[in-house]
Amino acid sequence: MWMETLPDGRFKYIERYKDPYTEKYKRKSVILTSDSKQAQKKAQKLLDEKIGKAEEMATLSDINLYKLVEEWFTHHKKIKQIRPSTIRAYTSQQNIIFKYIDKETLSRNADTKLFQTFFDDLNYSNDYTSSIKSQLNNVFKYAYRMGYVTENPLEKVQISYAKKDDMARDKIENKYLEKDEAEKLIKELYRRPSTYRVGRLAEFMYLTGCRIGEAVILNPQDFNADFSSVAITGTIDYGDGFRAAKKGPPKTPTSNRDIGLTPRCSAMVQRAVDENKLDSLTRNGYLPGEYIFVTKNGTPMIYSSFNRALEKAGNRVGLGHKTLTSHIFRHTHVSLLAEKGVPLVAIMERVGHEDSDITTKIYTHITKQMKADITSKLTEIGL
Repeated sequence: MWMETLPDGRFKYIERYKDPYTEKYKRKSVILTSDSKQAQKKAQKLLDEKIGKAEEMATLSDINLYKLVEEWFTHHKKIKQIRPSTIRAYTSQQNIIFKYIDKETLSRNADTKLFQTFFDDLNYSNDYTSSIKSQLNNVFKYAYRMGYVTENPLEKVQISYAKKDDMARDKIENKYLEKDEAEKLIKELYRRPSTYRVGRLAEFMYLTGCRIGEAVILNPQDFNADFSSVAITGTIDYGDGFRAAKKGPPKTPTSNRDIGLTPRCSAMVQRAVDENKLDSLTRNGYLPGEYIFVTKNGTPMIYSSFNRALEKAGNRVGLGHKTLTSHIFRHTHVSLLAEKGVPLVAIMERVGHEDSDITTKIYTHITKQMKADITSKLTEIGL
């Protein structure tokens, strides 16, 4: 650092540094009214801060992996409307990434070998592993656009998907229930007081094709006067816990929709509303609120509790081979509509899908069975 005296009596302190982009020397300066030792120390501190900030902004190729992910995530949240649950999912995946990969790894040094080794060592479901790779792929697409890296190392990474010991788990028919299976499972949930409310939510999803997040945030005002239809306008945001749950944005733009309800569904919802009102008057600690599909304490039904109860009930009635999560009722609804010959586009509109691989697979599987039945019936009558 050196100092120059200005014509007006003030003092200009100057420091030189090397620009990491051009590798040429540049200057930063600060002007103070004194040349005392105290002023010189202050000037040095201010200059160090200026140079540090300039180097931080300029040293793009030296950004570490943690800072890169953080920068991409901030940018991604600004340009897209991301639901709180999606933010939590991304954050959870990032925790896994940095559990295995050093945060200080320079992005320009993060090559295909690093990520191939990372994915080879993971032991998660195929879908979850794919979602982690998708996030990292987006991070490095951003890094490439920003000039931080010269290529995307994720493009050459190959995931060795987990082999299924039980190949039946991979079958599309295990992702939905036959009508008699669904009725049997719901009846079993209703049979026990501890899972009665789980049964009510399961029945609603079975009859409407709703996602669980869309169903648990519903209140009576979302239904029309005679409960013959319901407006789906969002999904649950439980970022502050289920007791403080609120309605968040829909999963996709096509998720906003009106669903017509059958008399069975309408009667079930009205019964639930009446029973909840009674519980609010007679149960100690019941959370005041108007949500329909709630726990015994009045809070919106918790996903994990619902899925655990569902799995146990499924095992009791011989359905343990099925993929028993809340989504199975949504898939079952799709299969029932497909069996009745409802066009795929109408099904996707009802369940709020803009594009879904699983919906298409279920629809295709069911319609193939229907075509086989037609051939069989024609054969029976000698044609």
